[in-house]
Amino acid sequence: MQIEKLKKMEERIKDSEFEIKETHYYKIKNWIQNNSPSYNDSYTDSISNGQYQSKKWLIDSLKEVKFDWNEPLHVEIIGGWFGYPLIEMLQNVIDIKQIDFYEIDETCKNVLAQYINHFEPEYKIAVFDDFFERKEIRRRQLIINTSAEHMDDIVQMKKYYKHYPSYPVLALQSNNYFEIDDHVNCVNSVDELIEKNDIKKVYFSGTNELPLYNRYMVIGQW
Repeated sequence: MQIEKLKKMEERIKDSEFEIKETHYYKIKNWIQNNSPSYNDSYTDSISNGQYQSKKWLIDSLKEVKFDWNEPLHVEIIGGWFGYPLIEMLQNVIDIKQIDFYEIDETCKNVLAQYINHFEPEYKIAVFDDFFERKEIRRRQLIINTSAEHMDDIVQMKKYYKHYPSYPVLALQSNNYFEIDDHVNCVNSVDELIEKNDIKKVYFSGTNELPLYNRYMVIGQW
């Protein structure tokens, strides 16, 4: 997996300059520098160790639950940011049919397009704007939102998902970092995250205590 190789190479950067420059992530970084330099810091944050570890926590937890999915999954990713490394990590643990990707920032979607050009996934990634404006009845197996603190609770969209053979599996992350202006919907505990999203079946819940805040995660179903 390229993101894991990048993390290992960063630990021995003096011996790995050429290898780093050959990764897709380095090429995306250069594209941003040349086309949207104001997003440099955001991109650096997106592949930081903290962001990587939060995504790895989600992926490892999905593997641990061991869902009995017997078909390629139609996945939705809400508030996707640049998409990667989450998408790269996800495709290594589940069989993906299609990803519906929701992001309101146009530059982020342009960066995702660059990622797609480099990674060339074997499944379709359909890009949408505001998740809360899509009023189409649909069947999905997995919905991921690792930035729930940035938006309304997704339970208000429950009526647009078919419940047969079951409701989609939800993988949600939020935090209690209220000091950030863009964090409009923080929670104080993982139990609050579960309650606010009306999750009835909980397969995994946990708290990751970080220096500045706690990150909360739940995997479950309505």
